[in-house]
Amino acid sequence: MRHSHLLAAAAAAALLAARPAGAQTLRGSPSSVERAYDTAVSRGLTFHRSAATVQRAVKEKTFVRLTGAGYRLNRVALPYVLPATRVVLEELAAAYWRACGERLVVTSAVRPVGFRLTNGNARSVHPTGLAFDLRSPHGRCRTWIRRRLLAMEREGRVDATEERFPAHFHVVVYRSRVPSD
Repeated sequence: MRHSHLLAAAAAAALLAARPAGAQTLRGSPSSVERAYDTAVSRGLTFHRSAATVQRAVKEKTFVRLTGAGYRLNRVALPYVLPATRVVLEELAAAYWRACGERLVVTSAVRPVGFRLTNGNARSVHPTGLAFDLRSPHGRCRTWIRRRLLAMEREGRVDATEERFPAHFHVVVYRSRVPSD
């Protein structure tokens, strides 16, 4: 009997190990950081070093402005992201509004390499416009956002990490419903 429990446990562990970590949890990992970084590099995205290079990218229409439709910005110094990133944010915000009756709060968008936060990672993709951060809501809305982000991860559209200090969700966009994707 004990042997069959060990075999079942080993089989379950192997199954979990074979699945992408992001589909199971919103805990970040070094491999998810590397995947995001490698994706940005393979797509030829620019890791902007300063606000001036971000502004240049805005003028060249590489970045689009976060307009606050369905969400609000809170202390976002540079409210710009890639067009596909904005599509995912707007879709998430619209669904959140329908579910919770309130707007999402965006706390970060593009963030140049020179603006790295103390809790930031040297291989962050924020400088590329591929990521945004959301304030963590409370109660049932936190549960809703967790479930929605996990569903989007299973679809291969995002990689999301729930961070504790400060409480927020870090979202990297891999694929949106933009026709060019």
